[in-house]
Amino acid sequence: MQILDRVCIVLLKVYGLIALLALALVPFFFLPAEDSIILFSYSRNLAEHGAITFLAHGPHVEGATDFAWMVLVAGGMRLGVSPLWFSAGVNVVSALLLAALLLKLAGVRLSLPRLLAVTGAIACVPQILAAAAGFAVLPDAVLLTALVLFVMRGRSGLASVAAFVFCLFRPDGVVFAVPLLASLFYLWPQRWKSASSIGGLFLLPGMLYFVWRWRYFDEFFPLPFLVKSDTHRALGIFVLRSVHQSWMFLLFALVLLAPVIFRRRALHLWLLLPLLALPTLFYWAMRLDQNVAARFFYYVPLAAAIVIAVNWEALRGRQSVVLRLGCLGWLLILAMPLFREVRTLRDGQFTEVKSIAEAFNRMPQHGTILTSEAGFLPYFSGWTTYDAWGLNTPEFAHHFFQREDVERLKPDLVVFHPDDAESCVALSSWSSGYTERRWPHMTRNLTLGANPTHYELWLTSYGSEFYRRRRHWRYGEGDRECWLVRIDSPLYPEITQVLREHNGVAPEESLVLERKRGGLQR
Repeated sequence: MQILDRVCIVLLKVYGLIALLALALVPFFFLPAEDSIILFSYSRNLAEHGAITFLAHGPHVEGATDFAWMVLVAGGMRLGVSPLWFSAGVNVVSALLLAALLLKLAGVRLSLPRLLAVTGAIACVPQILAAAAGFAVLPDAVLLTALVLFVMRGRSGLASVAAFVFCLFRPDGVVFAVPLLASLFYLWPQRWKSASSIGGLFLLPGMLYFVWRWRYFDEFFPLPFLVKSDTHRALGIFVLRSVHQSWMFLLFALVLLAPVIFRRRALHLWLLLPLLALPTLFYWAMRLDQNVAARFFYYVPLAAAIVIAVNWEALRGRQSVVLRLGCLGWLLILAMPLFREVRTLRDGQFTEVKSIAEAFNRMPQHGTILTSEAGFLPYFSGWTTYDAWGLNTPEFAHHFFQREDVERLKPDLVVFHPDDAESCVALSSWSSGYTERRWPHMTRNLTLGANPTHYELWLTSYGSEFYRRRRHWRYGEGDRECWLVRIDSPLYPEITQVLREHNGVAPEESLVLERKRGGLQR
């Protein structure tokens, strides 16, 4: 067994080095995720125009809730660094910092081989693909781990600063930060010092920031919070899809933590409350849209790693058991999801959409787009864009998008990605409109509003060429995006020419494909 343990450790070190190189070289091979591009839009407008807006010179909008990450990316842009390269650099540094913090918590001396081994373990979870796609998963993990380290050492000032910065990176960080800071009163006798540090370095700046953002955006809550909280709940509390998405990570954490939980002298198991139990209840109550590589559940394996690190010395004699259970649990629970996420990353390379958007940007006159995909199109086209889902358009965050909104906005182009069972052509079985916030209801309202007497349908294949060929689809078959072009738009000739040049399926064939799909559904 010792030989297998050594082999596993060597493999982790090699994989850790490979993971660092892969994170550094991501921009050479992959585009970021759609939602990452949305945040980059805000960063670009902040860097170039000094305002937090979805569109250049548009109104203040809080669609990018990761405030500090947006500001950091904007700073990189001001220095001439592209957002994906900036993200890649931050990911490499953050992975090494996270490994170092976990070793610090474990009381283990830092060395390059140990850093690589822990980095390899960090990169074994699917969330590493979310980091590669441009999300701030690794910086978030660093800040949360640093917060735990400062709390465990009684450094109330540093803990308060780390908690505040963490909440600037993720507003839902308060779910972790508040109970962790509260634990300072339980762990350490200097309660007055803790209270003054928390009040002066966390609560006061937090309240000032909240008041500022309320006045700046004229919104009490960020738009994504409004959209993600507007959903049906089991027992009036839980979103079943969010519960389902979490189970494999919770099971993996349970396997990892078994040697700790069932040990008599286990230390600081109370950490499971602020790091695991409370956050899980919170995320179960939210609609987790665009949960790329299960990024919202990055905290679950991280919580397990932190608790194991805190108990590392107490586990002496059973540390190899943790390693073996981790390897076995990964093989049985997380290996296939990780490989699926790698494939999904390849599937979701929107190079065609990027090229179409760049072609739109080169047109002498820009138009307006109404879309469900608010990343690549507005970022690379520069066109005025309305987000029908509401994450970046306040009107539709407060009031679910209706068919009449298409007629009112009269966009030159309506673009959306329907669920596989849905149609880009209105079916007789549909009602005249839908009011419950669900993705199929939004795409149906878009279809109903874009009357075929005013709009004609074009189709493009969704995702990458790799995805289309892997599924053996012709262009416009299978997973596809619907492009409804306004017939009387002055930009109609240029729009249709761009679509034609980028493998767009023309109206006659598009209608045949959609009617065939509709016929099969009936």
